Amino acid sequence: MTRIFITGSSDGIGQAAAKILADQGHSVVLHARNADRAASAHKAVPKAEAVLVGDLSSISETKKLAKEAKGSGPFDTIIHNAGIGYGATSSREITADNISAVFSVNTLAPYILTCLMDKPTSRLLYMSSDSHYGGDESLRNVTQSHSYGDSKLHDVMLANAFSRRWGDSIQVVSMHPGWVRTKMGGSMAPGGMDKPAEALAKWATGQGKLASLKSGAFFTPSGEESTHPGAGNVGKQEELLKICQEVSGVPVPE
Repeated sequence: MTRIFITGSSDGIGQAAAKILADQGHSVVLHARNADRAASAHKAVPKAEAVLVGDLSSISETKKLAKEAKGSGPFDTIIHNAGIGYGATSSREITADNISAVFSVNTLAPYILTCLMDKPTSRLLYMSSDSHYGGDESLRNVTQSHSYGDSKLHDVMLANAFSRRWGDSIQVVSMHPGWVRTKMGGSMAPGGMDKPAEALAKWATGQGKLASLKSGAFFTPSGEESTHPGAGNVGKQEELLKICQEVSGVPVPE
């Protein structure tokens, strides 16, 4: 049995993958933004071990979630799946912490969770997007940026930065699930959730070709792909980590 923690699993691909895993008998801990969504997630995935609650647009709530998730561990696999953008009402907001909600949820939250939770024993994934190809790696005014593409580039950069730090001790990767019909993807998206959810669930348990890719890989459900050139810029990766540390007060673990 594999133990898995998935953020943003109250709907979409995160929930679909969680349901596959729970139905297979794996131990899955879900995450939802608030109590109402947590109840809905538990109803949708009744075999889940637990649902943790935390609003990732809040630094304090994300820290609290990290503490609770750490207490629920250890985990074999952690999937940083939560994200906002593309028309969401919160995608143009500045949070109470005076940063962009997109930066807070898509970039800063996975950083905080990675730093404050115990390292998973086997696998760590940052959910990105092919929108990262249009991202700006300059990191200018990054905490105020509402750009979804920028934040998804940050996710690849975070995966690469922690892959460098942790070497081959675990597999750290980023993923583009495809343009699929989810709340974020919209009803006009050409693909359904089945293929990416199945690929994510298979990877999470260490099965298939995606689970055998080298740490630092970026992949789609079909296999490994190249990334935005800026994603491999070590200096910019370190700059992003420094920004996240300064904003959150959470240092990068040794």
